[in-house]
Amino acid sequence: MIRSAFFSLVAVTAVLVQCAEAPEATMVKSGEPMQESAMSGDHVHVLDTSASKIDWIGTKITGQHHGSIAFKSGQLTMEGQKILGGEFLLDMDTLHVHDLEGEMKGKLEKHLRDTDFFEIATYPEGKLVIAEVSPASDGNFNARGNLTLRGITRSIAFPVTIETKNGMPTKVSGDFNINRQEWGIVYKGKPDDAIRDEVNIKPNLVFDPAQN
Repeated sequence: MIRSAFFSLVAVTAVLVQCAEAPEATMVKSGEPMQESAMSGDHVHVLDTSASKIDWIGTKITGQHHGSIAFKSGQLTMEGQKILGGEFLLDMDTLHVHDLEGEMKGKLEKHLRDTDFFEIATYPEGKLVIAEVSPASDGNFNARGNLTLRGITRSIAFPVTIETKNGMPTKVSGDFNINRQEWGIVYKGKPDDAIRDEVNIKPNLVFDPAQN
């Protein structure tokens, strides 16, 4: 009886651990922030903030939650049809959870905005800076720059896909995982429902050719 109960517990635990796996994506190793300097191109592409966002997925023992954060402003600096870099401000107060409704949705959003996570009252903005973009071997691109969350800036390098129209970018998107602890988000969760350190990030930067 005890043996049967033990193996049942092992089986349940295995299922829960499987549910906790972070999405498959490039794991970003952050470092000391890159120096940010003004870029001198011949024109800029202004971000369409109404269509742009960062999608996120956080996982824990019992499953996952997903949501988004909107951008406040942003632009790409261009030299002809070449992207030199860009800077994009996140409006952290637009952090929303999409897989819950009603009271549970409000409760989790409040917690994510609180001191255990993003401490939005103190740090109302995040920032993504792209310092350079280079071709990758698979036909896509690699981007290097800085990510600022909770007042902490760390350098990151991540793969991006660039969609164009008439040679000009209309969408820049990425898909990668970060270790939240490297940005000072150290809350572990409940003992029986621990939160994974890996968070999946999907920047979706949209540019309207008619406005640029």
